[in-house]
Amino acid sequence: MRRPPLRLALAATALAACSYARAAPPDGGRAPTPAGPAAASSPSSSSYADGLRTAAAGSPVLLYLVNATGVQARSADGKLRRTIVAGPVQEAVYDAPLEVLWIRREGRAEIVDLRKPKPKPVPIVTDMGDLGEVTVHTSDNRVLQSPGVCVVPGTIDVKWADPPSLKVRGFDEGEPPTPQLVGADWLTKELTRPARPIKVARADLPAFGSEPVVKLPKGVGKCGKGESECGTAVPFGASGWQLVFAGEDRDEDCRHYRCLLRDPATGKLGKPPLPSKWSDDAKPALIGECGLYRFDPSGKWYAIGPKLCAAGGACQTVKEMNPLGWLDGGQDVGTNG
Repeated sequence: MRRPPLRLALAATALAACSYARAAPPDGGRAPTPAGPAAASSPSSSSYADGLRTAAAGSPVLLYLVNATGVQARSADGKLRRTIVAGPVQEAVYDAPLEVLWIRREGRAEIVDLRKPKPKPVPIVTDMGDLGEVTVHTSDNRVLQSPGVCVVPGTIDVKWADPPSLKVRGFDEGEPPTPQLVGADWLTKELTRPARPIKVARADLPAFGSEPVVKLPKGVGKCGKGESECGTAVPFGASGWQLVFAGEDRDEDCRHYRCLLRDPATGKLGKPPLPSKWSDDAKPALIGECGLYRFDPSGKWYAIGPKLCAAGGACQTVKEMNPLGWLDGGQDVGTNG
């Protein structure tokens, strides 16, 4: 698909090599506070994030964007539903270890600190215009990319360092934007912000030359001769199933990936994101979405587009939902296309 003109991105290297685990709460609800006059915010029992956990009563909490109404929080069981940032919001990315939301709206990039009892958006970059993406290089050397990357006219790079900096790249056509880094003081104060002991792992497809490889018939997907990515598979959360790469469609700018679900215990195949029935044979009608599937830390719940599903259970539809991730981390499975 063609990339939309508005894009907010964050970056995190080496995520595909990470493992993931259920989030461990900070010791006693608090993390050590760094010394010095510009001490960064630490997790606290009075934080907004902890309030969400308490209200969810043990159910994992999904954060998602509905452009018109803003950033929402919802427990997997549906009992918690709360607005974090009122809309309209064009883009949002959640950084689970640091418990911050990055949002883009009205030509601004803002940050929302979920460790505050009543968080309010803090402007970080203004005068960005409507084109291109914003990439934030975090102080702990991560680069978290927003899904759906395809073609962009240019990039506004924010480096969360000492001192913070801003750089414009690309924008070869027309007048480039002239963004202003107005949140340097906030970034400097939070430079030593402690991260919670949680991870957001990646299980990527297509997995070039990786095992296991599921043999697919020629009529399924669009796997050309010699393409060793076809049939590669990754675990589908804690479902016991595999997500199997079954080819791609190409247009002028992007690739659109296609996948199957497979139950290795039976060898049967089904259509993602959740099969209504299983088949002994791979058929074109079973080809479905490759992702991105956002699993909670337990691997038992996942979200993709407007669907929130229980592995081995059922899916519910949340209208216009764009999943950002789970409050306490998890695993992203599949592709961005």
